Amino acid sequence: MDYRRVDPDMGRLRSVALDVRPDIKSRRAALLQREADLKLAKAFRVPDVTIGAGYAVQGSRGPDNQQMGILNLGVPLPLFNRNQGGIVQAEVGVQSAQAELDRTVNQVENQVDVAYQNLLQSRRLVEAYLAGVLEDARSTFTIVERAYERGGATILDLLDAARTSRTIQQNFIEALFSYQRNLFQLESSVGQEITS
Repeated sequence: MDYRRVDPDMGRLRSVALDVRPDIKSRRAALLQREADLKLAKAFRVPDVTIGAGYAVQGSRGPDNQQMGILNLGVPLPLFNRNQGGIVQAEVGVQSAQAELDRTVNQVENQVDVAYQNLLQSRRLVEAYLAGVLEDARSTFTIVERAYERGGATILDLLDAARTSRTIQQNFIEALFSYQRNLFQLESSVGQEITS
């Protein structure tokens, strides 16, 4: 595992997450659908005027007028039905869709924030190991090993230095794994790969 420092901008991460995450896109599409339903419900308040025209030719056994022009006009009179229930239902649908969108936006922003903080914490730990802890453990083991070869240290000192060095290396690998996992979780919460 190699360490690749990632230092993304938190504001940009939130913005990208709100633009590319499929759950946000689906909530926005649902809100647009509910707004269209509301417009349709409001349009049903106004009655549809129907106009028709036609021309009819009757056969030889019909009345005296063999040809006839037809014109009709239909205007329903909605005295008691102004679609008020449909409008209220559509307004509730818009409010519900907006609330779902807001809830999803809050969840996404929270996921991005938590993943970002976890990444920062694991990055600090990895960089602490790289800044000197790893090298100090290796050099301590090397010093004790040389002292043992010259008779200045006991076998217990050598084994203790080797165990400490391996433990620190193992902890570094675990910290690096945690960093990579947190980076993956941040990319997952944002919805795309993070390159910077």
